[in-house]
Amino acid sequence: MTSAAPESPRSATTQRLLITLFFVLVGVAVIFGLDLGASGRLWGGAFILAIWCAALLMHKSLLAQRALAGAQAAGALSLIGRYQALTVWQVDGRGQVKAVYGGETGGQVISRALVPDQDIARLIKENPALAALIQSVRCGHRCAGEAEINGVMYRHQLIPQSQEGEYFGFTCISEDLSHERQEAATTRLWNALQEHSSDAVVVLDRHRVVVAANAAFTTITGYRQEDAIGQRDNLLLSKPPGENYYQRVFDQLQDAESWHGETMLRHRSGHLFDVRLVVCKVKDNAGQTANYIVTFADLSQTKRIHDELRHLATHDNLTDLPNRRLFLDRLDQGVRRARREQRQLAIFFIDLDDFKAINDDYGHHVGDEILRQAGSRLLGAVRESDTVARLAGDEFTVIADSPHDEAAAIQDKISTCLMEPFEIGDRAIKVSASVGAAIYPDHGESLESLMQFADQSMYEAKARRKGTKVAAFQKAQPYNEGLYFPSELRLAIRRDQLKLVYQPQIDLHTGGLMGVEALLRWEHHCRGSINPTDFMGLAEDAGITDAISTWTLEQVAKQLKAWRRWRMPIKQVAINIAISQIKDPRYPQAVVDAMAKRGIPATAIMLEVDEEIYLRSPGLCRIFFDRARQLGLRLCIDQFGVHAGEYAYIGNVPVDAVKINQRLLSSQIAARNDPRFIPALVALCKVAEKAVIAVGVESSTTESELILAGCELAQGFLYSRPLSAEAMRTFRIEPALPNSQWPAREVSGLT
Repeated sequence: MTSAAPESPRSATTQRLLITLFFVLVGVAVIFGLDLGASGRLWGGAFILAIWCAALLMHKSLLAQRALAGAQAAGALSLIGRYQALTVWQVDGRGQVKAVYGGETGGQVISRALVPDQDIARLIKENPALAALIQSVRCGHRCAGEAEINGVMYRHQLIPQSQEGEYFGFTCISEDLSHERQEAATTRLWNALQEHSSDAVVVLDRHRVVVAANAAFTTITGYRQEDAIGQRDNLLLSKPPGENYYQRVFDQLQDAESWHGETMLRHRSGHLFDVRLVVCKVKDNAGQTANYIVTFADLSQTKRIHDELRHLATHDNLTDLPNRRLFLDRLDQGVRRARREQRQLAIFFIDLDDFKAINDDYGHHVGDEILRQAGSRLLGAVRESDTVARLAGDEFTVIADSPHDEAAAIQDKISTCLMEPFEIGDRAIKVSASVGAAIYPDHGESLESLMQFADQSMYEAKARRKGTKVAAFQKAQPYNEGLYFPSELRLAIRRDQLKLVYQPQIDLHTGGLMGVEALLRWEHHCRGSINPTDFMGLAEDAGITDAISTWTLEQVAKQLKAWRRWRMPIKQVAINIAISQIKDPRYPQAVVDAMAKRGIPATAIMLEVDEEIYLRSPGLCRIFFDRARQLGLRLCIDQFGVHAGEYAYIGNVPVDAVKINQRLLSSQIAARNDPRFIPALVALCKVAEKAVIAVGVESSTTESELILAGCELAQGFLYSRPLSAEAMRTFRIEPALPNSQWPAREVSGLT
């Protein structure tokens, strides 16, 4: 904003003096002209008229000069205000604004706050700092200071206007400090960022000479800032001579604005360390490279922590042996290698007998020390190429690339190393152990079958109480009904030989424990642990299924109540049912009643029906499904796709979920080995609005494929073998790596 310059007091006085002089001359001429004749009067009048004309022209000339000078001054001030953050404003002796110049760059606030002929009394009344400056200038003093106007900070210089001691106003030059303060704040922030950054920051000139470096540069490289400044970058930021690929970075910057990646730099002490390096160019106004900014972060500690986390994720924290996940990966690799090279592989399951009693009698610290010593003994008993792992609790495993005749020798070494008493303080504690073994391919060709055989072999050894040795190197002989008598099974119920184990079901999206599948076991007094597939046919024929079913429901309800009391996140328990239970119209109500007695909702139970049973009796199963759903029970088709020729039927089956066993599916029909088969099957189930549970997950690769396919839940040896109810309290989900999809979490009961 610009207004005309006011007439200065000095020019006005000069004008008055000149006009007075003209009138005096005219008067003198008139006086002298009185004595002149007619001709004299004529000439005198002409002279007077000329003087008047000259005076008038002189007056107009002076006015034009003053106007031009004022316009030039106003233009100059406006030009300054356009390119500088300056505003000039004038106030007369009465406190009224006479003119405001500039204000185009940073002075808009003053231009809006001050307008010509405005009284500044209200402005200074609300602004003590500005009022103090104006009071000082009114006393005739030049002064300067900072004060806000309408929330914007200015630096003001006030110049008084006076003549012969008479004050008649002041001129103020105001400079907007917003940009300056913003730049200062930015500079402080940038300096603080550099000084407190954990990443090294180095500034190079166009010749790649160090001109600045922050404190982190010294911390990471060992070079002091004063030592680095003035040095060429390749003396500080390079690998050994002959490997100066740091130069390649700048070669690439010729065609790019920045470069980033991981590389290695040399510390002042000489050792190399990994860094994440970023180099960018800074150009001047002419577009030429003026500086380079180099930032890098030391990755050594990060990689060390990553390695430690990887070790923790794959090793047992008590014995430092490989854990279940690493054991399964190595077993998978071993089986693949043995299959490729057409040779044998042996696995051994070792379980310390009555270990719970040792913990109860001597305390958990003694039990932990025995486990550590047992792990060390096993490592010493086998070869370096063999794998010793701790699965859980007091269970260990050994993987040995051994032919058949060497496996027995390895088992003898395992037996021998565990026979000696364990020295714990001043105590010598003797602990017996049971060992089971399985040989690939004699006892199975998959991870699951080998582990099941070794596990069963171990339990047989434990049941017979024959110490640490059991003949496990013979071909597996499947049990059949002829080996048992119905009376044995009836006595098993009375003698409490039946037990339930639980295999965890994991939510593939969150990695959390979602539920369990209850699996029945018969702890035979001679034959060890027997799976239900080997005795449920006998139970059906003998009419014992109802008694087993009642016992199972009672155990599940009791355990669910205990888990909820321990605040464990087990939302459902899956129970396999036989054809006799499907035929029994009272069974769904019996399930609900058994749960209700313990305060458990019916939705916590999922009844699983094998696909083969459904395909044989679809009408009977549908009646059963309708009755169960009315009571709130959840339903599932087990082994989906294994027995069916076509799969679309699942859309018409009133169940909540299906179970898919990838291993069984791929072993039936060659076309199912197509990697697109499982995703397509899962997609079909999704369209049918069925939840998909993957069974038999043994490796991280299979897990990843199932997640991509869209499976929601999974169970298998990758997570855990079937556990006792007590072991479920300390069940831990272990991720493959620290950056896996879901983090490790502990599921523990609270007493």
